[in-house]
Amino acid sequence: MESWNLKYKTKCYNCGKIVDQIIEIYPNQAFVKCSNCGATRYYILKTVEIDKGNIIEEEKDKKRKFDNWLLEKEAKCYNCNTLYIQDILITESGMYVRCRNCGFARYYWFHMMEIPNK
Repeated sequence: MESWNLKYKTKCYNCGKIVDQIIEIYPNQAFVKCSNCGATRYYILKTVEIDKGNIIEEEKDKKRKFDNWLLEKEAKCYNCNTLYIQDILITESGMYVRCRNCGFARYYWFHMMEIPNK
């Protein structure tokens, strides 16, 4: 299974600058790293399921301290093996990845943040 690599330009949680956040998603973990200061947030896979509703829709508009990021990537689904849009929602407390075709969803919970010394 390949990793997914994305970029999202927004305000960094650590340095406060509006720069690319580098997002790497793997089957069992994910990372978000600031391209400016190098602060990295680590996420660990918590649940995998076929989502009968739509967890992305339920979670995307919830108000939190920091903005939610809604992204999408065309990729082969790990469940239905079809090249289809995968919705990705990143919040301050977790990351959701859901296939629009079959509803296969993965939830990664926020584990820790590393801030490099400069």
